[in-house]
Parts: sequence; structure tokens; C-alpha cells
Amino acid sequence: MIYVAEYFRKPHSWEQEERAGGLLANVEALRQEAEREGVARSLDPDTGCEISGSKGGDGDGGFRTPGSDTGVPGSAHRSGEAVDVYDPENKLDTWLDTFETGDGGNTKLSVYGLFREAPDSTPGWCHLQTRAPGSGKRTFQP
Repeated sequence: MIYVAEYFRKPHSWEQEERAGGLLANVEALRQEAEREGVARSLDPDTGCEISGSKGGDGDGGFRTPGSDTGVPGSAHRSGEAVDVYDPENKLDTWLDTFETGDGGNTKLSVYGLFREAPDSTPGWCHLQTRAPGSGKRTFQP
């Protein structure tokens, strides 16, 4: 489970925390189903939790402050709407791939109100977010 305290290691607003609460609840529900299907969870040795990141990183896979050097300024990580789940062997992404519909949809992501960056752009982690990308596709290119 990803805890709010793990997600927010930097100052944030109550609005960001509220959005992150919904995100983390949806991600946890998805992770529980994946785990029942044999997709094991992993802890990132750099963060000590299920959030992917680099040692000493500036937010990395969790919440990023407005001045973060990681990612783009409009990133869903900065609003509390995205998290990078540590997935060193890409097992979560591989499992999610089995639900791709071929038209930019993904039935499993849809059930949980989530979107993800394409697995080929996220080796070793699975980027999940609650904010729809411009394309509206459940799996999108960053």
C-alpha cells in the first residue's frame, strides 16, 4: 500500500492531498486485484516504499512541488493526481496490457478511473494517474 505520508515528502496543500487520497485509493484497489492475479508488489530500495524514485530525487515518482526539476511543469504529479508505482520487472504493466482494447482503451484502468503512460516509456515503473490526458486514452504516450 502507498501511504499519503510516503507520497507527500514535501509541503503540499489540502487540495493536493485530497486529490492524492482519491488517486492512492484507486491505485490500491487496482493493486489488490493485480496481486490476487499473481502480480507481486515490490519496494523500491531508493524510496523504501512502492513509489518509484531515485535516491535523493526531487519528488520523482510521488508528489512533485511546483519548482521540481523532475518532469514537466503541468505534470499530474504536481497536482497530486499521479504516482509512479515501482514495477522493476514490468509485471504490473504486462498484466494491464492484457486489458488493452486496441482503440486506446483499457478496461481494467477504466474500472478504477485510472490512466497510465505507455509501458515502453516507463521501464521499471508504472505511471498511473487520475487526470485524463489530452488524448483521452487510458494508455497514452507521455
